[in-house]
Amino acid sequence: MKIVINDANILIDLAKLDLLDVFSKLPFDLYTTDFVYEELNEEQKSPVSVLYKNGYLKIIETEETIDFQNISELLESSSGLSFEDCSVWYYSKKLSGTLLTGDGKLRKQVSKQGIEVRGIIYVFDELVKESLVEFPIAIEKIKQLFQLNNRLPKKEIDKRIEHWEDKKMLGNK
Repeated sequence: MKIVINDANILIDLAKLDLLDVFSKLPFDLYTTDFVYEELNEEQKSPVSVLYKNGYLKIIETEETIDFQNISELLESSSGLSFEDCSVWYYSKKLSGTLLTGDGKLRKQVSKQGIEVRGIIYVFDELVKESLVEFPIAIEKIKQLFQLNNRLPKKEIDKRIEHWEDKKMLGNK
């Protein structure tokens, strides 16, 4: 199974779209860090806690001094990133996982190290590919997502909406 490390913005967006439950059904081992989890406010923690309690999301507890040091080194050598950002970067590297984030600065710096980085649109692609979300729902939710976050690449979103509408017209799931 593919290891996926989640940044806060992905979890927050999926919670707002009421898609955390279906997200947990993807064939991924889902992780986040204790620092990212603590970054969430109580309203955001609630649905994420359900995933954790049901065993779908693992929260990596940073307990070893060496891990703190390595995260701190990333923080010192990066520009414009938070300790939480550096924690998901570090564990993506340590666990050879894919980092899921919508943070452009984090994405750029992590990609330079050869770590696979994906965003929320990738999550939608996977939800559709795995038949966890039907085309009409995917279209509705990705439109809602763009309303929540208009910094997302509109061209990529429009491409998916057009593709999914064509599939819907053909009667495909």
